[in-house]
Amino acid sequence: MSAATGTKTAALRAVEFRVLGTRIHGVDLGQAAAWIDAWAQAGVRAHIATVNPEFVMRARRDADFHDLLERTRLNVPDGVGVVVAGRLGGRRVPGRVTGVALMHEAMRLAAVREWSVALVGGAPGVAEAAAKRLVRDVPGLRPPRTYGGARGPEGDDAAREFLRDAQPRILCVGYGAPHQEFWIDRNLDADAACVAIGIGGTLDYLSGRVPRAPEALRSAGLEWAYRLWRQPSRWRRMQVLPIFAALAVREIIDLKTKDAAK
Repeated sequence: MSAATGTKTAALRAVEFRVLGTRIHGVDLGQAAAWIDAWAQAGVRAHIATVNPEFVMRARRDADFHDLLERTRLNVPDGVGVVVAGRLGGRRVPGRVTGVALMHEAMRLAAVREWSVALVGGAPGVAEAAAKRLVRDVPGLRPPRTYGGARGPEGDDAAREFLRDAQPRILCVGYGAPHQEFWIDRNLDADAACVAIGIGGTLDYLSGRVPRAPEALRSAGLEWAYRLWRQPSRWRRMQVLPIFAALAVREIIDLKTKDAAK
């Protein structure tokens, strides 16, 4: 690892905070992109997670997922709930860093640096359609390699063969949480010169399979409501949101009470 990369990693530790025990970094999109650039240029393995309240609640009940999020190099705050919880807890959290925005920044870097890119996940044909869209939207981007194999351990042999062949410098995995995080953790070699990002439903948006919320709703922090309206089956996953809010508020009150008592 280069000295510059080590300095940036130290800076990440300085902005780390926790929401209900889950580790998150208070960075903005530009800072996250700068670390992607540094890690990819240095040729180091870097796993980036886009953390939202569903991640936090999953990590509370799944020790393996919690431990995985302790190993990632960067956990960006993707979700209004984690941003608000961090700010109320007195942390500097500039705002959301979504998987869509982070992926676009990574693609722009890949075009400038002439890096190879791979897209993994999605229904049949989705990754291929997303790759074509990215080539149209990002001048100079090499056509990404795509892979849509199984997200579970049963597909790991094929996944590793794909990665050995593709040798991506930027890897975007869209199996949804927590599957994409476990997939990256299992299949990305420890010495891989690759920055891997879990991007959730980004491939569906890019392919046109699922429309994204209008900008006004995204700015207001209501993208979740639009997604629920478009995909009612998501209601089971979103049941954790009011529980997250209640627990996060209680944690903040407890912390402030302890600070006041000192």
